[in-house]
Amino acid sequence: MASKEREDNPLTLLKEKDFTLLLTGQFVSALGDKLHYIALGVLIYRITGSAFEVGKMTLATFLPYLLFGLIAGAYVDRWDKKRTMVTADLLRAALVGLIPILIGYSINLVYLLTFLGTTANLFFSPAKMAVIPAIFTKEKILTATSLAETAENLTDILGYALAGVLIMFIPIQKVFYLDSLTFLFSAAAIYSMSFKFEVQHLINQKLNNKNESHILPDILEGLAYIRKTKVLAVTLLTYCLALLIFSGFNPLIFVYALDTLKTTTVGLGILEASAAVGITVGSAVISVWGTRMIKQNLMLWGYFISGLTILTLGIFPDYTLALIGFFITGVSNAMFLLPVQSIFQEETAAPMRGRVFSARFALTRVAFMGSVGILSYGATQIGVGKVYLLSGLTLLIGTIILAGFAFLKEKE
Repeated sequence: MASKEREDNPLTLLKEKDFTLLLTGQFVSALGDKLHYIALGVLIYRITGSAFEVGKMTLATFLPYLLFGLIAGAYVDRWDKKRTMVTADLLRAALVGLIPILIGYSINLVYLLTFLGTTANLFFSPAKMAVIPAIFTKEKILTATSLAETAENLTDILGYALAGVLIMFIPIQKVFYLDSLTFLFSAAAIYSMSFKFEVQHLINQKLNNKNESHILPDILEGLAYIRKTKVLAVTLLTYCLALLIFSGFNPLIFVYALDTLKTTTVGLGILEASAAVGITVGSAVISVWGTRMIKQNLMLWGYFISGLTILTLGIFPDYTLALIGFFITGVSNAMFLLPVQSIFQEETAAPMRGRVFSARFALTRVAFMGSVGILSYGATQIGVGKVYLLSGLTLLIGTIILAGFAFLKEKE
């Protein structure tokens, strides 16, 4: 029994040195990102006073996924993934460090730096996702993914709350320098990793791929792989539809907190931290018991709870209720995000991971950007509260319809 308990304990995965280094680097880097995120959103809203400008900042963050997402994945499959991650971190450190220097000249320059930083991240993220399935067996992927999410989400709790306090006492510009240092730390941690995976695949590809100079066939192959793998296609389609309906509500938290709820930056940070506590709790629970659940059912419950909670926040704009609501949305986010990630890691062959993961990133970011555009515009016309209400209600109805289809399919 004791042996079985040790096997079920997700912390035993930390014995894998490369996994621990990856988690450590990402923990520090993600902590800096949370400080950066709050500082940038508050700064832009203070300067412009516009919900639409906050939406533009978010669009600048995610537009590269639409333009370069598929291309990046094809190159990640060809390149050494460790070197790719280190290079991307160094580039992001430089770009973030330029924000406080250029902010005084033009908001548009900040949007450009954000755009370029996200472009660098396009190469980092699929390479990072490929590490877990490369060093763990299929049975441990969900647990490892959940543990990684738990570690990152702890930075949400610390970062968002800390950001609200720091902005009260130090110039916002200094937050960006801090984030730049965290990227350098991440690069050092990844550089220290000793694993060399898919080396033979890379050698064979260079020897045998006569069309190596042409990237388009690689991109099309990745998309075709998703289309032909039913579980990937259905999971991605459902996820994108859900994101299109409701994911734009999160960037509007700046307006919802500062305008609708009339709170301070400290209150804003605590709201973000509340959501972070929720997703951390959800990730931790799934890391222990997630393998006992059907992933598709877990996703549907996550969508349903998210819709119900966002609907409630739209109807009752109260700060105390918002704290509870954002915690619940954090839990529900873990319920669909982690199964989506693990399904893609489990069902994707190693030579295809860069392309498939990047295709997922690109398509989900397109859905996210569409949601940001629609909800941000809606907020300027009818208010954030009504946008939350309509978004939550639509997600709720859509999830019920999906659950109905799933039930009928089981009966066949």
